[in-house]
Amino acid sequence: MYSDTLVSVQENFSDTVDYRPNAKLPADFRQLEEVEVKKYTGTLEQLSLEDELNFVAIFPCKPESDQTLDFSPFKSLSQISVLNASVDYANSPSITVDKTTGLKLGLHLDTWDDHDVQSRWKSRNRIVVNRGPGDRYVFLVLVPIEEMAKFVDSPSNLHPCEVADRYIERAESRIPCLRISQKPNVAYVGCTERLVHDACVRPHHERAESRHYLGHFVRV
Repeated sequence: MYSDTLVSVQENFSDTVDYRPNAKLPADFRQLEEVEVKKYTGTLEQLSLEDELNFVAIFPCKPESDQTLDFSPFKSLSQISVLNASVDYANSPSITVDKTTGLKLGLHLDTWDDHDVQSRWKSRNRIVVNRGPGDRYVFLVLVPIEEMAKFVDSPSNLHPCEVADRYIERAESRIPCLRISQKPNVAYVGCTERLVHDACVRPHHERAESRHYLGHFVRV
Protein backbone atom coordinates (compact mmCIF):
# COMPACT_ATOMS: atom_id res chain seq x y z
CA MET A 1 0.00 0.00 0.00
CA TYR A 2 1.09 3.57 -0.71
CA SER A 3 0.59 6.89 1.06
CA ASP A 4 1.78 10.39 0.30
CA THR A 5 0.07 11.94 3.32
CA LEU A 6 1.87 12.22 6.67
CA VAL A 7 -0.24 13.44 9.58
CA SER A 8 0.21 14.42 13.21
CA VAL A 9 -0.41 11.42 15.45
CA GLN A 10 -2.00 13.52 18.19
CA GLU A 11 -4.49 15.13 15.81
CA ASN A 12 -5.45 12.10 13.74
CA PHE A 13 -5.35 9.03 15.98
CA SER A 14 -7.19 8.30 19.19
CA ASP A 15 -5.44 7.34 22.45
CA THR A 16 -2.07 8.84 21.51
CA VAL A 17 -1.03 10.60 24.72
CA ASP A 18 2.12 8.45 24.84
CA TYR A 19 3.66 9.91 21.65
CA ARG A 20 6.32 12.61 21.35
CA PRO A 21 4.82 16.00 20.44
CA ASN A 22 5.96 16.07 16.78
CA ALA A 23 5.17 12.43 15.96
CA LYS A 24 4.00 11.78 12.39
CA LEU A 25 2.54 8.71 10.70
CA PRO A 26 1.26 7.97 7.18
CA ALA A 27 -2.46 8.05 6.40
CA ASP A 28 -4.86 7.56 3.47
CA PHE A 29 -3.27 4.42 2.05
CA ARG A 30 -4.16 3.13 -1.40
CA GLN A 31 -3.00 0.40 -3.76
CA LEU A 32 0.09 1.19 -5.81
CA GLU A 33 -0.54 2.14 -9.42
CA GLU A 34 1.29 0.19 -12.12
CA VAL A 35 3.93 2.88 -12.60
CA GLU A 36 4.53 2.96 -8.83
CA VAL A 37 4.87 -0.82 -8.64
CA LYS A 38 7.63 -0.62 -11.26
CA LYS A 39 9.28 2.32 -9.48
CA TYR A 40 9.24 1.09 -5.91
CA THR A 41 9.21 -2.71 -6.04
CA GLY A 42 11.15 -5.52 -7.68
CA THR A 43 12.72 -8.92 -7.11
CA LEU A 44 16.01 -9.59 -5.36
CA GLU A 45 17.48 -10.67 -8.69
CA GLN A 46 16.97 -7.13 -9.97
CA LEU A 47 18.81 -5.61 -7.01
CA SER A 48 22.08 -3.88 -7.96
CA LEU A 49 24.96 -3.02 -5.63
CA GLU A 50 24.00 0.64 -5.95
CA ASP A 51 20.46 -0.23 -4.85
CA GLU A 52 21.66 -1.95 -1.70
CA LEU A 53 21.95 1.34 0.20
CA ASN A 54 18.29 2.18 -0.37
CA PHE A 55 16.40 -1.09 -0.60
CA VAL A 56 14.21 -2.85 1.93
CA ALA A 57 13.74 -6.54 1.12
CA ILE A 58 11.13 -8.97 2.43
CA PHE A 59 12.09 -12.66 2.54
CA PRO A 60 10.98 -15.89 4.29
CA CYS A 61 12.93 -16.78 7.42
CA LYS A 62 12.79 -20.23 9.02
CA PRO A 63 12.38 -20.32 12.83
CA GLU A 64 15.78 -21.97 13.37
CA SER A 65 17.49 -19.05 11.62
CA ASP A 66 17.43 -17.12 14.88
CA GLN A 67 19.66 -19.72 16.52
CA THR A 68 22.03 -20.26 13.59
CA LEU A 69 22.06 -16.61 12.41
CA ASP A 70 21.48 -17.91 8.89
CA PHE A 71 19.48 -15.27 7.04
CA SER A 72 19.79 -16.62 3.51
CA PRO A 73 19.69 -15.11 0.89
CA PHE A 74 21.58 -12.46 2.89
CA LYS A 75 24.87 -12.63 4.77
CA SER A 76 26.64 -10.08 6.93
CA LEU A 77 30.09 -8.71 6.12
CA SER A 78 30.58 -7.96 9.83
CA GLN A 79 29.72 -9.72 13.08
CA ILE A 80 25.98 -9.90 13.67
CA SER A 81 24.69 -8.16 16.79
CA VAL A 82 21.58 -9.73 18.34
CA LEU A 83 19.27 -7.11 19.84
CA ASN A 84 16.52 -7.66 22.37
CA ALA A 85 13.35 -9.26 21.06
CA SER A 86 10.11 -7.30 21.42
CA VAL A 87 6.45 -8.22 21.75
CA ASP A 88 4.02 -5.65 20.37
CA TYR A 89 0.23 -5.44 20.38
CA ALA A 90 -2.38 -4.20 17.92
CA ASN A 91 -3.70 -1.42 20.15
CA SER A 92 -1.44 1.32 18.81
CA PRO A 93 -0.92 2.95 15.39
CA SER A 94 2.84 2.35 15.75
CA ILE A 95 5.23 0.61 18.12
CA THR A 96 8.70 2.17 18.46
CA VAL A 97 9.43 3.67 21.89
CA ASP A 98 12.18 6.14 22.83
CA LYS A 99 14.00 4.36 25.67
CA THR A 100 15.01 7.68 27.24
CA THR A 101 11.58 9.33 27.43
CA GLY A 102 9.30 6.30 27.20
CA LEU A 103 7.33 8.05 24.44
CA LYS A 104 6.50 6.48 21.09
CA LEU A 105 8.34 8.07 18.18
CA GLY A 106 6.15 7.66 15.12
CA LEU A 107 8.18 7.83 11.92
CA HIS A 108 11.84 7.99 12.88
CA LEU A 109 15.45 7.22 12.01
CA ASP A 110 17.52 4.67 13.95
CA THR A 111 20.87 5.62 15.41
CA TRP A 112 22.69 2.48 16.53
CA ASP A 113 25.98 3.48 14.89
CA ASP A 114 25.43 7.26 15.16
CA HIS A 115 27.22 8.36 11.98
CA ASP A 116 26.66 11.87 10.66
CA VAL A 117 24.43 12.38 7.63
CA GLN A 118 27.14 12.06 5.00
CA SER A 119 28.59 8.92 6.63
CA ARG A 120 25.31 7.10 7.15
CA TRP A 121 26.01 4.83 4.18
CA LYS A 122 28.59 3.12 6.44
CA SER A 123 25.92 2.18 9.00
CA ARG A 124 24.88 -1.38 9.62
CA ASN A 125 21.51 -2.37 8.27
CA ARG A 126 18.98 -4.38 10.24
CA ILE A 127 17.07 -7.61 9.87
CA VAL A 128 13.74 -7.82 11.70
CA VAL A 129 12.01 -11.21 11.85
CA ASN A 130 8.32 -11.49 12.66
CA ARG A 131 7.78 -14.63 14.74
CA GLY A 132 4.05 -13.97 15.03
CA PRO A 133 1.46 -15.01 15.72
CA GLY A 134 0.11 -11.73 14.30
CA ASP A 135 0.93 -9.91 11.07
CA ARG A 136 2.88 -6.65 11.12
CA TYR A 137 2.89 -3.56 8.93
CA VAL A 138 6.19 -1.82 8.18
CA PHE A 139 6.09 1.88 7.23
CA LEU A 140 8.91 3.11 4.98
CA VAL A 141 9.52 6.69 3.81
CA LEU A 142 11.03 6.54 0.33
CA VAL A 143 13.52 9.40 0.78
CA PRO A 144 17.01 8.58 2.17
CA ILE A 145 18.45 10.85 4.85
CA GLU A 146 21.11 12.27 2.50
CA GLU A 147 18.37 13.52 0.17
CA MET A 148 16.39 14.95 3.10
CA ALA A 149 19.44 16.93 4.20
CA LYS A 150 19.45 18.87 0.91
CA PHE A 151 16.15 20.50 1.88
CA VAL A 152 16.96 21.34 5.52
CA ASP A 153 18.78 24.48 6.71
CA SER A 154 22.27 23.86 8.17
CA PRO A 155 22.00 20.05 8.27
CA SER A 156 25.64 19.68 9.37
CA ASN A 157 24.67 21.37 12.65
CA LEU A 158 21.89 18.87 13.32
CA HIS A 159 21.78 15.26 14.39
CA PRO A 160 20.51 13.09 11.49
CA CYS A 161 17.35 12.30 13.48
CA GLU A 162 16.69 16.04 13.70
CA VAL A 163 17.31 16.38 9.96
CA ALA A 164 14.67 13.72 9.30
CA ASP A 165 12.18 15.34 11.68
CA ARG A 166 12.62 18.79 10.10
CA TYR A 167 12.30 17.44 6.59
CA ILE A 168 9.07 15.65 7.43
CA GLU A 169 7.76 18.73 9.27
CA ARG A 170 8.62 21.31 6.60
CA ALA A 171 8.46 19.47 3.27
CA GLU A 172 6.19 21.37 0.90
CA SER A 173 5.50 18.42 -1.38
CA ARG A 174 3.87 15.17 -0.40
CA ILE A 175 6.25 12.53 0.98
CA PRO A 176 5.91 8.97 -0.44
CA CYS A 177 5.58 6.18 2.11
CA LEU A 178 5.01 2.45 1.66
CA ARG A 179 3.14 0.15 4.02
CA ILE A 180 4.60 -3.34 3.69
CA SER A 181 2.80 -6.39 5.06
CA GLN A 182 5.06 -8.68 7.12
CA LYS A 183 3.56 -12.04 7.98
CA PRO A 184 4.90 -14.50 10.61
CA ASN A 185 8.21 -16.16 9.71
CA VAL A 186 8.96 -13.37 7.25
CA ALA A 187 11.87 -10.97 7.71
CA TYR A 188 12.76 -7.60 6.29
CA VAL A 189 16.25 -6.17 5.86
CA GLY A 190 17.07 -2.50 5.29
CA CYS A 191 19.22 0.38 6.46
CA THR A 192 16.97 1.89 9.11
CA GLU A 193 19.72 4.44 9.90
CA ARG A 194 19.19 5.99 6.45
CA LEU A 195 15.49 5.33 5.85
CA VAL A 196 12.76 6.76 8.06
CA HIS A 197 10.39 4.02 9.17
CA ASP A 198 8.12 2.56 11.83
CA ALA A 199 5.85 -0.46 12.24
CA CYS A 200 2.68 -1.67 13.91
CA VAL A 201 0.84 -4.92 14.51
CA ARG A 202 -1.94 -5.36 12.00
CA PRO A 203 -5.38 -4.50 13.43
CA HIS A 204 -7.47 -7.41 14.73
CA HIS A 205 -4.31 -9.44 15.43
CA GLU A 206 -3.50 -9.92 19.11
CA ARG A 207 0.28 -9.52 19.16
CA ALA A 208 3.50 -10.16 17.23
CA GLU A 209 7.01 -10.97 18.46
CA SER A 210 9.87 -9.32 16.57
CA ARG A 211 13.53 -10.33 16.63
CA HIS A 212 16.21 -7.84 15.60
CA TYR A 213 19.73 -8.24 14.19
CA LEU A 214 22.34 -5.66 13.15
CA GLY A 215 25.04 -6.33 10.56
CA HIS A 216 26.31 -5.30 7.16
CA PHE A 217 23.85 -7.55 5.35
CA VAL A 218 24.26 -8.01 1.60
CA ARG A 219 22.58 -10.35 -0.84
CA VAL A 220 24.54 -13.56 -1.43
